[in-house]
Amino acid sequence: MEHKRSVRYIALEILDQVLTDGGYSNLLINEAIKEGYVEPVDRALLTELVYGTLQHKLTLEFYIEPFIKANIKGWMRRLLLMSVYQAVYLDKVPDHAIINEAVEITKQRGSISGANTMNAILRNFQRSELRDFAEIKDDLKRLSVETSTPLWLIKHWNTHFGYDKTRAMAEEFLTYPDTTVRVNTTKITIEEAIQRLQDEGYTVEQSEIIPECLAIDGPPIVQNPLFKHGFLSVQDASSMLVANVLDPQEGETILDTCSAPGGKSCHIAEKMNRTGRVISHDVYPHKIDLIKYNINRLSLRNIEPSVHDALLPFEGEYDRVLVDAPCSGFGVIKRKPEIKYEKTPKDIDTLWPMQLEILTNASKVVKPGGLLVYSTCTIEQMENDNVVYSFIKQNPDFEIEPIKLPVLGEHKLLQILPQDLKSDGFFIAKLRRKSE
Repeated sequence: MEHKRSVRYIALEILDQVLTDGGYSNLLINEAIKEGYVEPVDRALLTELVYGTLQHKLTLEFYIEPFIKANIKGWMRRLLLMSVYQAVYLDKVPDHAIINEAVEITKQRGSISGANTMNAILRNFQRSELRDFAEIKDDLKRLSVETSTPLWLIKHWNTHFGYDKTRAMAEEFLTYPDTTVRVNTTKITIEEAIQRLQDEGYTVEQSEIIPECLAIDGPPIVQNPLFKHGFLSVQDASSMLVANVLDPQEGETILDTCSAPGGKSCHIAEKMNRTGRVISHDVYPHKIDLIKYNINRLSLRNIEPSVHDALLPFEGEYDRVLVDAPCSGFGVIKRKPEIKYEKTPKDIDTLWPMQLEILTNASKVVKPGGLLVYSTCTIEQMENDNVVYSFIKQNPDFEIEPIKLPVLGEHKLLQILPQDLKSDGFFIAKLRRKSE
């Protein structure tokens, strides 16, 4: 990326990378901001353009499709989608500005004839009424286009969750996640953290389910001293539930099998008030550096990070073991909208046998009477319920223990859908090794 490109030019470059090279939208946006490719005043617009276009991609294609009469290059199609996104969803951008900018970008990319095509398509689009979803007669197809969710996913969720939950979920995935922070209670009390945030102009709402979880609204928290000095971490509410279900006690020895970037390991270490030991493994060496960064920022000395493949035998014996398994990630579509379009049914089929293998492997180092918690950031039953029940069937020395939480009540297996807590979709199961 070069300097002095417009914010829309950079947004298009990010969309190209996400939709053709498998880039991650959240990482690319952060990188563009960090490297200073966009002015501070344009940061919010960059995020809006990239996320908005990705979130609504299928809807935008439905709107623009009748106006594209010939084959056009992939990047031009993406530029059209981004332009239509602004025209339909952003009130503050005038129509002529959208067209001028799109034409200018097309010229900058070296296509003069393309600029004329771009101009003609967008003018025709702006002169016409928006297409009506009612022209799609099939309920599931219409829901797919309305919520920009691939049809196979809509059908799949409809089978598992029913139409109403599927609709609520697909709509919820079009919203932005709340910013939630976890208070590092080894450094500051929850009350003090709330007070200091409010003093600095943040609105703060404490979770009824997880006391150390605060939903905040205000300037970027990662630039705030409270974050920099390790009083707070950014973590989704659903993800914080995991350590609460694991419920570590002071002085225990705990294994986190797939731990990068270390959010849950650090949460566990904080809950043990810097006592005991948290053995924190991940298969990728570069990710261990992320864990170390978090450990240092939070001043936690009771975590021992190291590289280990969760499919290979673990050493030692542990009071509690966490398997936060690699998964399809369908629960985090709010943060990475491209997941909707990249994944296929095959991804789910290949994942669950590996998840079961990791869980089985990890179970071997749980002490008698000890706890094994299995979690994923997905809503797929094959990766969730199916893995747990398959494991229990093969390992009769383990039993499912109900999960009891304030507000949420008691669950045999806890499946959080994104609309439940306005958070990520998440799954948690609590398995107890029998004492005898």
